[in-house]
Amino acid sequence: MLLEKLLKEFGVDISLFTTSELMLFDTYFEEIHVKKNTYLIKEGEVEPYSYFIYQGMFRCWTLDHRGVEQTFWFCKEGTFSMSNISFSLQEKTNFSVQAVTDSIVYRISKEQVELLYNDIPKLEVIFGQLTAMLLNRLLQRNIDLIKYSPEEYYVKLLEEYGTTLNYIPLKDIASYLGITPQALSRIRKRIF
Repeated sequence: MLLEKLLKEFGVDISLFTTSELMLFDTYFEEIHVKKNTYLIKEGEVEPYSYFIYQGMFRCWTLDHRGVEQTFWFCKEGTFSMSNISFSLQEKTNFSVQAVTDSIVYRISKEQVELLYNDIPKLEVIFGQLTAMLLNRLLQRNIDLIKYSPEEYYVKLLEEYGTTLNYIPLKDIASYLGITPQALSRIRKRIF
């Protein structure tokens, strides 16, 4: 069940919902299989769907002032894609979301979201709380980039993502850490 996986990722009590509500939630989403390197959204587009990542991983990136790709976020299983920002605001996105692995996602349109909120009203409040938690994670990332060395931050990534990190290209992890792939290789040699 999709909602159960989402609530588990954010540590929200599943008992807030009945079994029938959990099952009803799933009926509003369409399953999509996404191949590695496929985009959910490209910079400059407006997102027509909200995507729940059931299986796989996506990276959020933009070009820096030199025209070099900079990864700033990874969307992992059990979370919604960062393209939700464009979806929610119905504004053009200023970054791209691309599959790192073959993935299974579930998507929902704006119209379906409204119907879902009508059928399960408490979802709107819960999703507001989940959005706040996600914003806190983004803020924490910025703080961590200041507070920790790249090596310390890489160790934190290993703890958070576990073996899933093995599926992300080293160049993207290095970009996420704000270092070169060569510097990441040196860090990995010291750690392993």
